[in-house]
Amino acid sequence: MLDRMRRYLNKAEALHALWALLLALWIIPQLGGCSATPAWMVNDKPSWRTQYALSHVSPAVVRINVVMRDFRNGVPENFRAIGSGVIIDKQGRVLTNFHVAGRARRIEIILPDQERVRAKLIGSDHWTDLALVQMDMAQIKARHLHFKWATLGNSRHVQLGEPVLAIGTPYGLSRTVTSGIISDTDRFFNATTIDGYETGWFNNWLQTDAAINPGNSGGPLINLRGHVIGINTRGDPTANNLGFAIPINVARRVIPSLLKDRKVSRSYIGLELEPMLGLSRFYHLPPEKGVLIRSVDHDSPASAAGVHALDVLLSVDGYATNCRFPEQISAVRRYVADQPVGSTLTLVLDRMNNGSVMKQKTLHVVTQRLESVISSRHQIKPWGIVVRNLTSAFLRQQQMKMIRGVLVTSVQSGSIADSAGMEDGDIIRVVGATRITDSVQLKILADRMAKTKKPYAVVVKRGRAERTLVFTPGGGS
Repeated sequence: MLDRMRRYLNKAEALHALWALLLALWIIPQLGGCSATPAWMVNDKPSWRTQYALSHVSPAVVRINVVMRDFRNGVPENFRAIGSGVIIDKQGRVLTNFHVAGRARRIEIILPDQERVRAKLIGSDHWTDLALVQMDMAQIKARHLHFKWATLGNSRHVQLGEPVLAIGTPYGLSRTVTSGIISDTDRFFNATTIDGYETGWFNNWLQTDAAINPGNSGGPLINLRGHVIGINTRGDPTANNLGFAIPINVARRVIPSLLKDRKVSRSYIGLELEPMLGLSRFYHLPPEKGVLIRSVDHDSPASAAGVHALDVLLSVDGYATNCRFPEQISAVRRYVADQPVGSTLTLVLDRMNNGSVMKQKTLHVVTQRLESVISSRHQIKPWGIVVRNLTSAFLRQQQMKMIRGVLVTSVQSGSIADSAGMEDGDIIRVVGATRITDSVQLKILADRMAKTKKPYAVVVKRGRAERTLVFTPGGGS
C-alpha cells in the first residue's frame, strides 16, 4: 500500500512540474524576459483547411500557352500569350477565359508536373468570357501522363467574407497561390468589353482581394472545401488587390452548349435597361416594381413591336422584371437571352400618358439571334486589307440601315487598296458589277480580279456617302 502511494505521489509531482514548466514558458515572454517564443512552439504551417483545399484543386490547375494573330497595317502578326485554366473532368477538358483561348491559333497546356500537352478549342462564349479547351488525350495516353480534375462548387452559396484562394500563372509564374476573402458577392459592371468583345452582360461577378494579375485569367477561385467557385478573369490595375471572378454557376450553364454546339445561342429584343432607384416616385410605382427602358435599339424586335424609350417594363412572359438596383439588371437580361431564338415574348409595361397618368400596355415581341458588334477578321491578300462581316448589332450601333457589305478594318500601306484610296472604316458594297454580301465572296472575287489587267471599280460606303474607287492591277506594292 505504501509503495502504491509513493508511486501516485511521484506521478502527481511530475505532472505539477510539467504544468509549472509550461506556465513559465508562456509567462516569461509576456513579461519581456524572453525575446521570442521558442521555435518549437510556433505553428508556421498552413491551416489544415488551406492544405486540404490546395491538395484537391492545385493538381488540376494548368498553365495555358497560346499563339494569337493580330493585324497591323493590313499585315498579320503572331504573338504569344499566357493564361491559366482548370481541368474539370476525366476527359481532359479545361475551363478558361475566352480572352485567353477563344481566339488562339495554337494552344499548349502545361500540367502541374510541367509536362506539355497539345490542346484544341472546343468552344467559346465571349458574352461570359468563357472557353472550353480539350487536351490531346492520345498524346497523354501515348506518353503515360497523368492528371487530376477539380470539383465545381455552387457559387450561390458563396458568402461575404468567406476565405478563398486564387491559383494560376500571374506574369508567367506557374502554380502561384494567393489568398483573400470574398469582398463582394454580386458586383455589377455595365457595358463591359474585352478586346472589343462584349462580356459580362448576363452575370454579375465575385469580387475578391486575393491578388489576380495578368496571367491569372482562366484560373480557379476556390473555397476552403476544395471546390471551384469562380473563374478568375480580371483585376483592377489602379487598385490594391481588387480582383473579379466569373461565378462558377455561370460556367455550369454555358458548358453544355459549348460541348454540343461550340457556342451559346441567345435571344435578343433590343432593350437597354436602367434600375428604378430614384425614379419610382416619378412613375407613381412601388419602389421595387419594374425596370426602366432607357433606350430601344434601332430596327430591333422591340422597336418593331412598338416599345418606347422611358416605358417601364413590368414583366416578360410572366417573369417579374423588378430592378431597383443595378445588380438586378443582369438577371433580366439573362432571362430574355435564355428564351429560344424566334420565340414570341409577351411584354407588360407601363407608359406615361399625358405627362402623369400611367397606362398599362401588353406587347408581343419576336426574338432574334443575339449578335456581337464585331465578327472575326479575314485577310484579303490581293488587296492588302483586312475585313469583317457586317453584323446587325454593328449597323444598329452605327445607326445605319440594314445593308450588305464588309467592313474594312485595316489597310496595308502601298497596297492596291491603299493606292485606290480605301480607308479603315469603309464598307465595301460593290466590286465590278457584283454586290458583296460577305468576306468569303469578297476573297474569291479579289483573287479573280487580281488576274485581270484592266482597272475595275469598287463602291464603298464612307460615312453617309458612297464613293467609287478605281483599282488598277499592278498598282500596289
